[in-house]
Amino acid sequence: MMGIKKLTKELTEMRKSIDQMTREIHETQLSIKEALNLTSNTIKEMSENFSKTLQETLKTMQEMKIQMDIKDTIIKSLGIDTVLKDFFRKRK
Repeated sequence: MMGIKKLTKELTEMRKSIDQMTREIHETQLSIKEALNLTSNTIKEMSENFSKTLQETLKTMQEMKIQMDIKDTIIKSLGIDTVLKDFFRKRK
């Protein structure tokens, strides 16, 4: 009889330990899930910000190119493009 009581007590202790480990594993999983969600949201936000900034930069560059094209066209139409080229060659 003593052997069965001892075995029952040991099994009960083992079950308690397994239950505690199960709770701790569950808490760890929740923490990992929360961390991964936070990381995912941060990456998504950074990606959106990068895309927006890149779009704005490309738009600005395109506008600058158009302005340069207009300036070049005006300079050529006035015939001062060769004068400017000669001027910059002499300065070197």
